[in-house]
Amino acid sequence: MRSLVSLLLLGVALALLHRFTAGAPLAARATLALGALVVLAELAGRLAARWRLPRVSGFVVAGIVFGPAWLGLVRADEAEALRLVSDAAIALFALRAGLAMRASSSPTDGVARYLTTSVVVPFALTAAVVYSVHPWFPLTVHQPSRDALAVALVLGALTVAAAPGLAWATLGDAPAGPLGDTLLRLHVLRDITAVLLFTVVLALVRPLASAGAVHTVAFSGPLVTLGVSVVAGAILAWLASRYSRLLGLDPGIFLVAVAFGAALTGWLGPAEVTLTAMIAGLGLARWDDESAHPLRRHFDARGIALAAVAFALVGTRFDLSGLLVLWPWVPLLVGLRAVGLYWGGRWAGRGPLVTDALADSGWLGLISQAGVGVLLAGAGRRAFPEWGVSFEGLAVAVVAVHAVVGPICMRWALTRRPALMQGVTGGS
Repeated sequence: MRSLVSLLLLGVALALLHRFTAGAPLAARATLALGALVVLAELAGRLAARWRLPRVSGFVVAGIVFGPAWLGLVRADEAEALRLVSDAAIALFALRAGLAMRASSSPTDGVARYLTTSVVVPFALTAAVVYSVHPWFPLTVHQPSRDALAVALVLGALTVAAAPGLAWATLGDAPAGPLGDTLLRLHVLRDITAVLLFTVVLALVRPLASAGAVHTVAFSGPLVTLGVSVVAGAILAWLASRYSRLLGLDPGIFLVAVAFGAALTGWLGPAEVTLTAMIAGLGLARWDDESAHPLRRHFDARGIALAAVAFALVGTRFDLSGLLVLWPWVPLLVGLRAVGLYWGGRWAGRGPLVTDALADSGWLGLISQAGVGVLLAGAGRRAFPEWGVSFEGLAVAVVAVHAVVGPICMRWALTRRPALMQGVTGGS
C-alpha cells in the first residue's frame, strides 16, 4: 500500500513539474524525465513484487503509463532524445542473453525440435485464423482474398519474435535452473529465426498479392538489418575479445563499451540494437569464453540494477494507438500465439529428447516479445503501402501486450511446479 501511495504522490508531483518545465531546453527536460521515470519505475517494480509479479513487468508498465502513449509525463521529443541511452541500456541485457549461449550449451536435438514446432504451429495457426476471418478483419475487410492471405502470413511470421533481454531480466526474479537456461537460449534463437522467416514470407507474398499491394523489395529491409547486425555484432565481439586481453580493463567498461557500440550502430545504420548486442554476446561466448566469463559474472552481480532504466525506457517507445483502435483483435492475436506455442510444445514433447518440463511449461516462457517484434512491425508498415500504418499499429500493440504479460507467464512457468526444475532436455 505504501508503494502505491508513493507512486501516486510522485506521479502528481511530476505532473505539476512537467507542466511548469514545458518551455525548458530539451536536454534539461530529457534529463529530468529520465530521473523521474527511473524513480517511478522502481516504485512500480516494488509494487509488482509485492503482488508476486516480476519487477520487470512493473518497469515496462511504468514506461507505458507515464510515457507519451498515455499520461505523457515523458514527452515524445524527450523519449527520442533519450533513445541512445535507451538503446544502450537494453543492449546490455541483449548482450547478456547472447553470452548465455556458451560453446558447452549448444542447442541439442531436443531444443532444435522444440524450436521448430514452437515456430511452425503458432505461425500456421495465426495465419489460418486471420485468413479465415479476413472479411471482418480490419486490415483486410475491403481487400481481395490474395491480399488477405499476404496479411495473414505476415502476421503469422510476427509470432516468432521473442525478447532475450526481457527474458534474462525475468530470470533475475525467479529461480531459473535448467529450464530457465533453455528458455533463454530459445529466445535468442527465435529472434534470429523471426527475421529470417519474416524476410522469406515477404518475398513469397509479393507475387501472391495484387499489383501494388506489397512493396517490390519489401523483403530486403529485414534481411539487410539482420546482415548488418550480424556483421556489427561480430566486429564488436572481436574488438572486445582482443582489447580485453590486451588492455586488461575492468569488465564493466567493456560491457558498457559494447552496449554503446551496439546502440551507435543502430543509431547510424540499419542495424537493430538488440540483435547486434545479442550477436556480440553470442560471438564472445563462442570464440572466447575466457573473456566472456568475467563479463557474465560482472553483469550478473550488478546488471539487474539497470533493469528499471532499460525497460521503463522500452515502455515509453510503445505506441498503443493501435490497441485503442483495434482492441478486439489484439486479444485474438495474443490468444492465437499462446495457443500455438502451447500445442507446439505438446507436439515437441512427443519426441524422447524433450522432457515434460519443457513440453508442459516452455510455452509460457516464450510469450515475451520486444525489440525485434517492433522492428518487424516497422518492416510490415513499409511493405504494405496501403494499410501499412494500421498493420504497424496492430503489431506494436500486440508486442506491447506480450512485453507486459510475458515476464509474468515466464515466472509462472519457472515456479508453478518443483518438478519443472529438473532436467530439461536429454542433451542439456
